Amino acid sequence: MSVADRQLAFWLFLLTFVTYAYFQAGGGWNQNSQFDLTRAIVERHTFAIDDYASNTGDVSRAAGHIYSNKSPALSWIAAIPYAILFAINPSDSIEAIILNTYILTTLCVALAGALIPWMLYRYARRKGFSAPWSATIALTAALATQLLPYSTIFMLHVPSGALLLFALTSERRVLGGFAAGLATAMNYLCAPALIVLAVTRKIRFVAGAIAPLVLLAIYQKICFGSFLTLSLAHEDQRFLTKGAAFGIFRLPSLDAIYGISVSSYRGLFHFAPVLVMAIAGAILWFRDREKGALEIVLIFVIFFVINSSFNGWEGGFGIGARYLVPAIPLLALLMLRCRGWLRPMLVALAVISFAINFAAAAVDPQPSGSIPRPLTQYIFPLLIHGRFSPSVPITPPWSAATFTGHTSVNRMTFDEAIVFQRHPPGSNPSEWASFNLGEPLFGAGDARSLIPMALVLVFGIVAIGWKARSISAAEESL
Repeated sequence: MSVADRQLAFWLFLLTFVTYAYFQAGGGWNQNSQFDLTRAIVERHTFAIDDYASNTGDVSRAAGHIYSNKSPALSWIAAIPYAILFAINPSDSIEAIILNTYILTTLCVALAGALIPWMLYRYARRKGFSAPWSATIALTAALATQLLPYSTIFMLHVPSGALLLFALTSERRVLGGFAAGLATAMNYLCAPALIVLAVTRKIRFVAGAIAPLVLLAIYQKICFGSFLTLSLAHEDQRFLTKGAAFGIFRLPSLDAIYGISVSSYRGLFHFAPVLVMAIAGAILWFRDREKGALEIVLIFVIFFVINSSFNGWEGGFGIGARYLVPAIPLLALLMLRCRGWLRPMLVALAVISFAINFAAAAVDPQPSGSIPRPLTQYIFPLLIHGRFSPSVPITPPWSAATFTGHTSVNRMTFDEAIVFQRHPPGSNPSEWASFNLGEPLFGAGDARSLIPMALVLVFGIVAIGWKARSISAAEESL
């Protein structure tokens, strides 16, 4: 890869990282549970979150202790920078918690997400795609899909997706195996993908995956009494369904299939219509009879079937089909194969998809699960008008009266399980539970806070486009 290509790959990484780091989505059961485990490791030297669990319902119980019901690897990784943060400032004030969680989200989620366009561009160039098209797909994946809103939350979906992409595209089998094993320790749903890749990549790949899987097994033995017992087996009974496998899996339902595909409630293709182009890309890839498409399609189908079989397929509070987010970078590999008239169509859909996902990141990537049409009933009304209709069904004590503002409307902090339980409406902790980096200048919830980020995006995309065209022109002159 040329020096110019390496520079462009870095520019893609940098623009994506700045965009992701500009937003902090605030608290919620999922991220609070992850952060609780990180705190327990650093502050209490234990995996039990007994001292912190009052801020979440995402828990498992075993042997008289409370544990996070999440796959643990994201919390393990976050414990490294958090140990430094806690040593510098051991305060447990909500202000310190909000700041620390933002830093951890930036380092462990946004940073991992920003590596996705970097990897996509480098892979595309290795495969012979032009610099402009490679950069277009990299930017589309990073900014015009749910990777954008979910990179602003301390959740496992984006970093596990980055690890899967590395496992799939790396030419170093041992490192690829390690990434796939770590993805599985971070997100149980990545286990089938690990198996698929292990079959095609064989011994060195499997050897690389062993270490993180062993650590996961040891963690499960310590917490739940068996090397093979997942945290899901001990989670709250309200999340379990009698007769379902592991208490959560049953046959896929039509409601779930529609819901996570095209519905206005949680549809992957509704919230990122550009991803439809992955279907066209897959067809062209198969038609060209090149290797690689089958395992990507198989991994996505497995993710889709698992999600549609899950008793909580909708994912609670969230935007789009969040359990499919780790597969989005793989769909980008399929979109690379689009050619001819499909390319301008992809670009047009990417613009629409960017508008949707930027709005979600700016307003709230975690709309209440009770809202039937989050985009038109919640995200866009708030972004444009600073309010939404009182008739929209929303989980109490959320309400149209207390969730106002054009940006960063999530008022739930990282030390409460119910919004306003500890910090009343209008208090500093609730007002700044979520934020963007422009709000300290313009005020909490002010739409003008998006102007600096918009300018950075315009400048960055123009610069990347210019760089890509110059690389292409230089290659054509040879």
